[in-house]
Amino acid sequence: MTATPWCKTPSGARSLLASLIAILLTVPAIAQTQTPIFPVLPYNFALSPQPNMALGDFNGDGRIDEATSNGINAMGISLNNGPTSSPTLTSIPLSCTPQYVLASDLNNDTKLDLAFSCGGGYIGVLLGNGDGTFQPASYYAVTIPGAAAPILTQVIAIDLNGDGYLDIAVIANSDEVGVLLNQGSGKPGSLSSSVLYSAPTNVTFRFIGAGDFNGDGKQDIIAGNAQLAVYYGKGDGTLNSPQLITASVATNSIGQSFVTGDFNRDGLADVAYLSSDPQSQDPSAPAISLQILLGDPSKNFTTGATLALNPSMNYAQIVPFQNTTTSSVTNFALVGGVTSIAITDGNGGLSMGESYSLSTYAVALSGANGNINLYFQSNVESVTAVGNGNGTFQASPATVLPYASTSTQQIGTPITADLNGDGLTDVLGVDFGGNLIAALGRGNGRFAVTTQNTGSTQPPQYIKNPPVIVTGDFDGDGKPDAIIILPGSLDSHGEVITANAQMFFYSGNGDGTFKASPAPAALSFYGAGTPAVGDFNGDGKLDLLVPYGGLDAHENPAFPTGTFFFAGKGDGTFAAPIAVSAPPVGYDQSTLGQVVDVNNDGKLDIIGGNTLSLGNGDGTFQEQPWPTGGVVTSDLNGDGIPDLLAGGGIYAGNGDGTFQTTPFFTKAGFGTAVGDLNGDGHLDLLNPATGGLNSSVTIYFGDGKGNFTADPNTYPVNVGPLGQLARLNNQAPNLPGDNKLDYLSFSGQAYSLGQAVYSLLNQLNPASTPPALLPSKTTLAASDNSAAPGQQLTFTATVTGATPTGTVSFASNGKALGTASIINGSATLATSFATASTYPVIANYTGDTNNTSSSSNAVSIVVAPVSSTNTLSVSAASAGTNQQLTLTASVSGLNPTGTVTFASATAILGTAPVTNGVAVLRFTFTAAGIYTVTASYAGDIANLSSVSAPVTVTIAAPDYTVTASPSSATIKAGQSATTTLTVTPVGGYTGTVKFSCGTLPTGVTCNFAPSSITPSTGSATSTLTITTTAPPTAFLRNLSGPLQGIAWASLLLLTLSPRRVFGFNRRLARASLLTLLLAAGLLSFSGCSSSSPSNPPTNPGTPVGVQTVTLTTTDSSGNLSHAINFQVTVQ
Repeated sequence: MTATPWCKTPSGARSLLASLIAILLTVPAIAQTQTPIFPVLPYNFALSPQPNMALGDFNGDGRIDEATSNGINAMGISLNNGPTSSPTLTSIPLSCTPQYVLASDLNNDTKLDLAFSCGGGYIGVLLGNGDGTFQPASYYAVTIPGAAAPILTQVIAIDLNGDGYLDIAVIANSDEVGVLLNQGSGKPGSLSSSVLYSAPTNVTFRFIGAGDFNGDGKQDIIAGNAQLAVYYGKGDGTLNSPQLITASVATNSIGQSFVTGDFNRDGLADVAYLSSDPQSQDPSAPAISLQILLGDPSKNFTTGATLALNPSMNYAQIVPFQNTTTSSVTNFALVGGVTSIAITDGNGGLSMGESYSLSTYAVALSGANGNINLYFQSNVESVTAVGNGNGTFQASPATVLPYASTSTQQIGTPITADLNGDGLTDVLGVDFGGNLIAALGRGNGRFAVTTQNTGSTQPPQYIKNPPVIVTGDFDGDGKPDAIIILPGSLDSHGEVITANAQMFFYSGNGDGTFKASPAPAALSFYGAGTPAVGDFNGDGKLDLLVPYGGLDAHENPAFPTGTFFFAGKGDGTFAAPIAVSAPPVGYDQSTLGQVVDVNNDGKLDIIGGNTLSLGNGDGTFQEQPWPTGGVVTSDLNGDGIPDLLAGGGIYAGNGDGTFQTTPFFTKAGFGTAVGDLNGDGHLDLLNPATGGLNSSVTIYFGDGKGNFTADPNTYPVNVGPLGQLARLNNQAPNLPGDNKLDYLSFSGQAYSLGQAVYSLLNQLNPASTPPALLPSKTTLAASDNSAAPGQQLTFTATVTGATPTGTVSFASNGKALGTASIINGSATLATSFATASTYPVIANYTGDTNNTSSSSNAVSIVVAPVSSTNTLSVSAASAGTNQQLTLTASVSGLNPTGTVTFASATAILGTAPVTNGVAVLRFTFTAAGIYTVTASYAGDIANLSSVSAPVTVTIAAPDYTVTASPSSATIKAGQSATTTLTVTPVGGYTGTVKFSCGTLPTGVTCNFAPSSITPSTGSATSTLTITTTAPPTAFLRNLSGPLQGIAWASLLLLTLSPRRVFGFNRRLARASLLTLLLAAGLLSFSGCSSSSPSNPPTNPGTPVGVQTVTLTTTDSSGNLSHAINFQVTVQ
C-alpha cells in the first residue's frame, strides 16, 4: 500500500506551517526592543502535544521527540532540535493508518520502539534503531471469532507474564481488552496471537491503564469510560474475569480521565479519576471532584481522598506529575477552563493548589533543570508552563470563583471595585442561586475568595436571564455596597411567570464583606437585567435604571420589555419605580448600554445599540438615533475630547456629542481596554483574543496623538471576551496614579461569564511583595455536647476568610486531639474521650498564604456514662429439676461491654459476658420450687449499671402422669377390651414405669404390652388388654329340659319293651327300674339348681355388670406410683 506524500497530509501541512511560523518569528525577534508588558510564556516549537501521540527520545540526544499519525497510512516522526528550532520531520510509510501511538522499549535493547493501533484491527510495531529511524513495521491481527475486524484504540505496554519483556494490551470495539504477549527472548519485540477479554455487561471502554493494584507482584489492567473495571493478572500472561469498580467517571475528557500510580506510596497501584455526579442523567456531565481509589490486597479498592471541584471549570484531563525528576510524590494538573494543580501530601491526601490561565491538552515533561514543566497544545507548537519544582508554575494566574452552579447554569457577569479599600482591584460576582462571591485582590495577581449566602427564597424553576449584580455607595457611608437582582422565574415549560424579580441590598463593611440583606424588594416585573448605576436626577444619590424583558422578550413578543427608574434615597432604599424611555439593548435585551455624559451638559446619558437616550437630569430621557453604535471612550488623540470606539475603529469626538465619520485607527476590537500600559503617560489599547488555542492578547501603544504602534510581543493566555485594565500589583502606584496597568478578564462565554478570573501582571512595575494576610475566623461545632467515655463525637471547624486552605488542629486542655485538612471551608475530626470529665475543646486554624491563623470558641463536652437498660428473658416459664434453662439479658446503652450477674433471691446463679449487647447463661435448678430471677448489669466505662425486672420460674420435681384412652369399655362375658395407657414425663422425669393391675373381678385377667416403659424423650404408651370369662352353668341350664324328657322316655321304653320284660328275670327288672327312677330324679333336681343357692356352680365366669379394674404404675425406683381405674361393663 502506497503512503500519501507527507506534504499532502493534514499533519504534514501542520508541520510545514510550524516550520514557516518558526522562521517568521525569528525576524521580529531581532528587531524587538520593547520590554514585554506581560509575562511571555515560552513557545516550544519542537513539541505539539496531542492525545494520541507518543513522546520519547528516539535518537538518544536527550530531547523528547514525537511520533503521531501522519495522515493516511503513515507515521510522522518529529525529532526535537530544541525549543527555539523547528523539528526535523520524517514520515514512515505504513500499511494502515495509526490511531494511537505508544513509545516503549519492546525488545529490551534500550532503544525506544513504537507500538500503534491501526485500522483493520491490527497492532503495528516499529522497532527503533536508536538514531531516530525505525525498522520496517510488523503487523499483528487482533481477531474476534465470528466478528469483523475490531476497531482498536488506546494501547499500553505491560509485562503480564513476568518474563521481563513488555506485552501489549489494547481496547477493541470499546468492549474488549486484547492482550498480545511479547515472544520475549526467543523473538524479542514480536507479538503472539491476541487473546480477548470481554467487558462487564453494559460497560464500555475508552481508556486503559495498568498497575499492581493488589500487591501480589502481578500486573493488572484497568479499563473504562463512565465506569471502571479491573482485570487482575494471573502472572502467566492471562487475566481473571473483570471486576466492576464503583465509580462515576466524567466522560467529557480531552485526554485520560483516569490515571494510575502509587499515590499514597504504600507499594500498591492506585487510581485517580475525574468524578461526575452519579445522579446526573447527562452523559456529558462535568467533573465535580477528583477521586482517588486505593489499591488493596483484598482486590477491593478502598475510597481514598476526594477533592471537590467547581463543575463550571469543566475539567477534562488529568496529568500526573512529580515536582522534580527525583520526587516520589505525585501531583495532578487538572485541565479544563483553567489548569488547576491538585497537591498530594504523599500519603494519599489532596488539597487544591494554584490555578493558571491555560486550558488545552497538556503533557508533563522534565525540563533541563530537572523540574517538571507542563506543555500545552497551541497551534503548531506548545506553550510551556515552567515548573518551579514545588508544585507551582511560571504562568499567568487564574482564580476559580466558587459559584454554586454547574456549567449549564447561568451566572451573573462579575464586576470590579475596591471592596476593602486597599487600592487593589477586587471582583464581585453573583451565582445562579443569588449568592455573593467576593474575590479580593492579593496584590500578586491572585484573588482570595469569600462567599456570602443571600438567603434568597426565590426557587429558580426556569430562568433564562442570570442574576445580576452592581456595586456603588448606595447608603452614603463611603463604602461600596452591592445590589443583587434575581430576574424571576417561569414554570417548567418556560411559559408562565411563577415569580417576579427581587432586589437585595447588601451594605458593605469596607473589608470585602457585607451586612446581611433585609427583606428583598419585590419588583412588579419579570426578566430583570443588569441595572445602570448613576445619579440620573442630580440629587447626589445613586439611582438605578433597571431593564426588563430579557431573552423571553426577544423570543416571545408576548413578554413585555422596558426600563424602570429607581430613584435612590441615599440609605440603601429606592423610591417606587417609574417607567422611562431608555430601551434595553443587545440580543438578550438585558442591558442598557453605556452610561456617559455624551453632550457635556452635566447630565448622564445612555448609549445603547443604535439609540442615544439623553438624560433630562430628573431621571427621564429623550431618545434619539445613534447610528454609529459603539461606546464613548477617553481622549485618544490629544484634543481633550472623548472619542468613540465602534466597529473596530476609533472616531474623534467633536465635543458636542457627535463624532467624525472617518476613524483615525482601525485595529481596535470587541472588548478593547483603554489605559496606560507602558508608563509613558499616553493611553494604550489592549485587544483581548477571543479564539484559538491558548490565544494571546494584542497591545497597541498610543503616542497621545491618535497614533498607535503594535507591541511586537505576544502574550499567550486564556482570556475571555470581557475584561478590563486594573491594579493587581501591590507595588504599583495606587489608582489613578498607576500608569502601568495590569489586566484581568473573565472566563466563559455568553451567559456563563465569570467562572474564573485571569490575571496579567504588568512586568514594568516592581515585583509584588507577599500579600498581607487577611483575617480568618474559626467556628467550632460538635455533634453532641455530651457523650459517654469512648463514645465517638464529630467536631467540625468552619473557617471563613479568603478561601482558607491548610489544616485545623483540635485540642482540649492543651492536649492534642487530632488534625484535619480544610475541605470547602470545613475541617472535621472524629474522636472520643476515655474518661468521664468535662472537656473544653477548641479548634486552631494554622492559616495559609492568604489567611491569618485563628482559634475557635471553646465547646464544652460533658463526658459521663450513659444510662443502660437491662431486659431479662427465660427460655421457659416452667421446667423440672435438672432441666436446663437459658437466661438471656439484653443490655442497651452505648455499645455495652462487661458482665451480667444472674441471681435468684440472694443466690447467684452465674455470670456471663456481654457480647453485642447480650449476655447468656444456661442454668439448671436442682430443687423444685418457684424462683424469682433477676439480671444485674455491672456497667462499664461508658454505661451505668442496671438491673432487670424479675422473672418468675416454676420448677417441678420429676414425675409423670398416666392416662387411659379410652377410659371405659362395654363387652360380653368372655370378650376382651383394650385401652392405650400414656405416660407423660413431668419435671424432667426419665425413669422407668412398670404397670400392674389391682384385685381383678371374677373371671377377669389383664395384660400390658409392654409391661414397662421409659418416657425419657417424651410421652410413651403401653396397651392394656382386659379379658373376661363366660360361666359354664349357662350351658347346662340350656340342656336340662331336653334331658329330662329323654330320661322319662327311656324309662317308659324299658318298661314297655316285651323283650326286656320277659328277657330278664323279675329280680333283674326290678333293679333296672329302680336305677332309671334314680336317674330321672337326678335330672329333675338339676333342672332346678339355678334357683337353689344352696348348691352354687364351681366356675361361674365374669359377673355381668360394671367391673372396675384398678391399674397401678410404679417407678422403678419405688418412689413414685400412680393408679387409675378402667371400667368394663360386662353384658
